[in-house]
Amino acid sequence: LFGIGTNRAVSNLIRTRIERYGIAGAKKIAGQALLTAFFVSVVLALLGAALKDVLFCTFYALPFAKMAFLALLCSLVILTLFWMLLGILDAFGRRETAGRWILAFGVLLFFAAPLIVAPLDAYGQKVGALLQNTSYQAAYGALGAAFSVLCVSLLCTAGCGISWIKASHELHQAEYGSSSNPAADRSIAFFLFRNGLVICVPAALAGIGRIGQSGIYLKSGSVSTWGAYLGKYRLLMTLALLGAFALAASLLPQFQLVLKRRSLRKSREKCMVAFRCTALYTIPCAVLFLTTAQPMLQMLFSKGELNGLYSILKVLAITVIFYGLAFMLGSVLFAAELYYSIWIAVLVSVLVRLVSFSVMSSALKLDLYAGAYSDALSAFVLCLILLGMVRQQLKIAVNWLRVFLAPLLAGILMALVCLLCSQVILKNAASPVRMLVSAVVGLLVYFVSTVVLKGATRRELRCFAAGDVLIELASTMRLL
Repeated sequence: LFGIGTNRAVSNLIRTRIERYGIAGAKKIAGQALLTAFFVSVVLALLGAALKDVLFCTFYALPFAKMAFLALLCSLVILTLFWMLLGILDAFGRRETAGRWILAFGVLLFFAAPLIVAPLDAYGQKVGALLQNTSYQAAYGALGAAFSVLCVSLLCTAGCGISWIKASHELHQAEYGSSSNPAADRSIAFFLFRNGLVICVPAALAGIGRIGQSGIYLKSGSVSTWGAYLGKYRLLMTLALLGAFALAASLLPQFQLVLKRRSLRKSREKCMVAFRCTALYTIPCAVLFLTTAQPMLQMLFSKGELNGLYSILKVLAITVIFYGLAFMLGSVLFAAELYYSIWIAVLVSVLVRLVSFSVMSSALKLDLYAGAYSDALSAFVLCLILLGMVRQQLKIAVNWLRVFLAPLLAGILMALVCLLCSQVILKNAASPVRMLVSAVVGLLVYFVSTVVLKGATRRELRCFAAGDVLIELASTMRLL
């Protein structure tokens, strides 16, 4: 979290130093930023190692999980340096190189994880059978997953380091005539800590909420059942929300530029476009969860627990919409530097999640549905508080009818098409075929419908990562 939080901070700081003092001063800051990141990550890793017995033997009662946790603590140091190097490369004009290393990290982890996990999981199964303890299989499988993260992190961080060394040599000829500011250099660590906390505090609060939720459930529930819930349903929701988070982060510089100009009309206009983009993205994700929950889970997780509880994923569909809007509202407040407002909203939502989950699981006996319902309630509360703060602090009102009308109508058409494909036309087909065909046809119908209903114009489409491709596709279909 510290590495991710300081990634953009160090990038902005280096750009500022390049403008004021030249390449040499900026390179000095890059070196100091790496040392600061290394020191902080080592301290955090040592703190985690000191707390491992309390966390896994007392709180969770999962002593075998310590093996995987220690491997992840080693990855912590490397991943922090990885994110810091990405910010440095981005600041020195190597954004494409940084993007390629992020892509390489995801692809390598996707292929390396099963290759490393499978043999360790099989070994753990043999050890468990010999010692008559089934926990060994899960422990060694988790160790393999953590070790795969460690290996991929080492590889990608080394690659980033080589890219930075190469870029540093290329920038050497531009160092002549550069200057530095010793007083400004001494404030680098403080600057990184301050800007890192902006991201770390809400993320840490959310993590504490998840740990508390797990602790409440594991008092009476099964470890394997809760693990399956987090590893299946919550994982799918998190993957859907990654796109919403990336969209909010990509629009952050535009929010900052508009708010600096202090134009209420342009700020409101930009916010409306951003909220429409969020609705355009989150509604099809929710529709897929609602209409293709069964073939989706059967395609991705053919074995294991909870595969019959498809309604949990349907409950989480509404959570995706609320969290997506919360990310965009948080981006607006972040651009206005209202950090404390974001922290307060996240803290209240975490408390709501823990209290509601405790009541639903203990008093109402909803079991895993308590997790889904409490997540949905927490997302709604977070969205509501952030919306109120945007209205109060920035005087920006939102016309929700303009935001949601066209995407909702297109989402209804998409839901009907997905249900027709998965439940009628392809009812007896294999789950991957049902899922993929329904998703592709449904998304195509949704795209055409939103463009026809004027819910997605050229301005909204340009906000997405593949905006130019979408505009070209709509133009080819004579929709624009």
